[in-house]
Amino acid sequence: MQTIDTKKIFDMYYEDVPENTVKKTRRQVDRDEVYLYEKKINKRLFDMDVDDLIGYFVYCFNNENKTCNFSYLSIPKIASMYRNIWNFYIENIEIIKNPWNNKKMKGKELLKRISCSKKALTFEILQDKINNLYNEYPSNSYIPKYIECLLLLFYNGFSTANEIISLKKDMINFKTKEVKLRGRTLQLSDRCFELLEYVHGLDDVHSTKAKYKAVSYHGGYFKVIIRESSVDNFQDESIVKVASTINRKIKLSINNDFNLEINYRNIFLLGFFDYIVKKTGKEHAIEIITSVRNEKDIEELMRYAREYGINSCSISYIKKTLEPFCGN
Repeated sequence: MQTIDTKKIFDMYYEDVPENTVKKTRRQVDRDEVYLYEKKINKRLFDMDVDDLIGYFVYCFNNENKTCNFSYLSIPKIASMYRNIWNFYIENIEIIKNPWNNKKMKGKELLKRISCSKKALTFEILQDKINNLYNEYPSNSYIPKYIECLLLLFYNGFSTANEIISLKKDMINFKTKEVKLRGRTLQLSDRCFELLEYVHGLDDVHSTKAKYKAVSYHGGYFKVIIRESSVDNFQDESIVKVASTINRKIKLSINNDFNLEINYRNIFLLGFFDYIVKKTGKEHAIEIITSVRNEKDIEELMRYAREYGINSCSISYIKKTLEPFCGN
């Protein structure tokens, strides 16, 4: 039988799939990394075994030519999509064993094997990234303090950029350094509070590329850095668009290595993990996160989640999000 290349097989699979679904899902599985990895190991995707395919996920995370754009939590979903494509291949092209049905390729087992290739994010690593910023920019630059403020706000419990942008002065207790958010109260560290006040006090900011201003969004306490030419229309922007500029500043300013993902969500979750560690000690924190079917551990973990403002009633989701911080 003539060998069909991988791109053609994807074309065949998606031929009868609704167009909106194709746009949404194909880019998650038909990726540049697929073809780079095929060349690397000299195998077609559909000729790969279980270990090859796990190697593909690891390769995506560590590929120095491209930054991986799927998250740790999306891996089971993507694996399920590949499983369906392999079933199509088996039914329409060639009868082979579907490697995605192997227990090693499902759920926690797959995540565990892939996570072994990733460094666990720690506050020490985050602090090193912050220190690098101060070494990279001149002493009068606002950028290191601004980025450090954002990082610490997420680490101290702000779950999204929307919450940071929407923070108002009357939500802050300036004596206790607490912030009252909907359903929870955050205790800011001394350093975080100091930087928040610094950012609030910014106005004109200097850059060699263009003129920028620090502007409050609808009376928010935290100021957003925008081009001076955009000031007049800034209040008309959607909060989603403004929030995306905050998240992008983190991504562009922090020099990620290819074996470690740093974004607002991971920083928030690291703060949650360290919160549990402070409450109960690291050994016990890891125990309640990784234990299986222990009602007492589940109850304790859910209590910490409620205290921290984690909006999820799924204990399995909470465990999955925290497992990367437990180490290998």
